[in-house]
Amino acid sequence: MILNRRLLVSILIPTLLITIGRTLGDAFIPLYARELGASMAMAALVSSLFFLGQSAADLPAGWLVHRFGEKRNMAGGGILMAMAIALRIAATDMVLFTSSVILFGIGTSLIWISQMSWLKKEIGGRERGHAMSMVGGSYRLARILGPLAGGFLAEKFGYRVLFAVQGFFCLSAVFVILFAIPHTPKSEGSYTRSLESAAARWKSDRTTILAAAMGIAGLVVLKASRDILIPLWGGELGLSEGRIGIVMFTGAAVDAALFWISGIIMTRSGRKTAAIASTTGLALALALLPLARSFPALILLSALAGLGNAMGAGINLTISSDLAPGKSPVAFMSIWRFLMGFAGFGGPALAALMIGIAGNVAAPPVVAATGFIGALLMSFFMNDTGRH
Repeated sequence: MILNRRLLVSILIPTLLITIGRTLGDAFIPLYARELGASMAMAALVSSLFFLGQSAADLPAGWLVHRFGEKRNMAGGGILMAMAIALRIAATDMVLFTSSVILFGIGTSLIWISQMSWLKKEIGGRERGHAMSMVGGSYRLARILGPLAGGFLAEKFGYRVLFAVQGFFCLSAVFVILFAIPHTPKSEGSYTRSLESAAARWKSDRTTILAAAMGIAGLVVLKASRDILIPLWGGELGLSEGRIGIVMFTGAAVDAALFWISGIIMTRSGRKTAAIASTTGLALALALLPLARSFPALILLSALAGLGNAMGAGINLTISSDLAPGKSPVAFMSIWRFLMGFAGFGGPALAALMIGIAGNVAAPPVVAATGFIGALLMSFFMNDTGRH
């Protein structure tokens, strides 16, 4: 597929700016929560509220995209993210800080639903995989740059400077959306019709959809927990923000260098195989986390997690797009995103619960086992969507 201007301006540039803004601070949210006086369990729970905000906004976001069009909702999402960063800079207690995390998740949801709706309408099925890989590539580039730069900024200049730089990237994305993206019309038909289309798709293949949702939910649990448990573990080892940034950079670099593996696995063995391989790698990395007692050991486990993530690059977007109805897909994708948002919240929340009950060592293997259960359900009950 030739990279056209519409895809570049409408999706790739805003995605890169927003994701750099997000990944600058993602790894350091639990560490800043610790500075504000939160326990390790509370810090993990605060980080998970990002996914709760996403999930709460996913269903209304679908209606808003259908009602007002993709461009307005992308811009609105970017503005909410910038407002969340402003609140984060002003926060001196956990109430304001947690509110900023939730608001940031709401803004992210608006942008994601808008982008996926645009891709589903504008990019054909044969070319969609290439478009998704470009979106995934921009996300991976941001994951390389974000933690490394974020660790440097937090260590040298403090967290408020780090948050201010996050806000700059979010506002830059809003500027691109407002002035460079052409107006997108409202979706045809009523949102009720989109819901009916989603219901019909569910009835036509409910076993595969449910199994796919369980498998991807398990993978989302692992991904969300990785971005919280690894930095927290580094903090418990006494590593500086700069070194924790290097740990997260290593995992992201391995992920970015090897994400093409996912395409090979999906082409030769199917979507399901890619999802199960990715889950296995991430689960193993988290299960071994209690054994990491040094900076080099944590780097190795972060690299293993990066390899696991690379094997499933773009798998969530690809499977959800495969399963979504061809006409009026917004409602289906909103519901899917709503469920995955709860999975993203559930992983760190489970980790926080286990830390509170049994201590730091118990959380990573329990989360790993939970994610792997989803892979087993997918393995037994899902028909590969690549043949759909």
